[in-house]
Amino acid sequence: MTTTISNPPYNMKWKHPFFAMSQSRFSFGLPPENNANYAFIQTALDKNDKAVFLLPNGVLTTSDKEEGAIRQALVENNYLEAVIQLPDKMFESTSIPTSLLIFNKHKATANIVMVDARPLAKQVERQQRGQVGGSAHTKRVYKKQINILDNDAIDQIMSLLDSPEDKEGMSKVVSIDQVKNNDFVIQPTRYISIKQEKADSSNNLKLICEDLQKISQEEAAVKLTINKKMAQDLGILGLCELLNMSADANKEINEAYKNVPDVNIDLNTDHIVTLTNNKVFKIEVKKWDKLPDIIHAFAIMWAQMSKQYNDQENVALMRLKAIMLDKYFGN
Repeated sequence: MTTTISNPPYNMKWKHPFFAMSQSRFSFGLPPENNANYAFIQTALDKNDKAVFLLPNGVLTTSDKEEGAIRQALVENNYLEAVIQLPDKMFESTSIPTSLLIFNKHKATANIVMVDARPLAKQVERQQRGQVGGSAHTKRVYKKQINILDNDAIDQIMSLLDSPEDKEGMSKVVSIDQVKNNDFVIQPTRYISIKQEKADSSNNLKLICEDLQKISQEEAAVKLTINKKMAQDLGILGLCELLNMSADANKEINEAYKNVPDVNIDLNTDHIVTLTNNKVFKIEVKKWDKLPDIIHAFAIMWAQMSKQYNDQENVALMRLKAIMLDKYFGN
């Protein structure tokens, strides 16, 4: 059984080859020209029985019609064996969140193993030397904090792949029907149950508040003013509206908890996206009939990071609610 292991260029633009639909590798569909992620996957599976890909989390939830159809076909044909959601900030050059997707055309079961490896991450400091910018940079050593998975974490993940099981807060074995009921979204956190915290821990309450503050600050670090039609064309209009709704909800959360003992929350309430009918992005776009490649690349990465912050914020709020309910209304 042959295997491909690949970490291809992320979200790369490509050109459809001549007679693409007649090629066996595109039997599940032709990926869009603005993103080759699923082209890499299908090409590997056309030549090999197994494939392991390290790709950005956008492939797990993309709403692009062509990509969604391919993802659905891969699941329905029982090619997807496991998805491992990795911690962010694992690369020294970018903080983009990624996942490992494991494909197997000859699986023994019709299940998919979903693993969330983020709780296993450990932070380490790495030193790196500047690569460009003259001697002032190339002779300078930078220190950077990154996340890693140590040998123990890797052993835990491998154990779950070898002997799949449901583990609260970490893994879930799901059926094709379960994925179908979730619109073929293959993000592990959509299926894995949240591990409940002990409600009598004041330290947990403090940490949750700190998490919320940190996430809120990170989420508000980037503010966009964007033409509504452009946002729609880039596929981020729904996320823009969701983030603004989240900012409105933060006002209610701040008000609800402002007089609660032991809770120190001051979440961002400013809209981080302004949708306008004017031809405006955060940077000036001169060529309006065809958006520059950098805009497409930035929009994809920003959407992935913002959705991750929003998901983390929701999880932290659920943990906060559970603790508060038990603290004031529990036995």
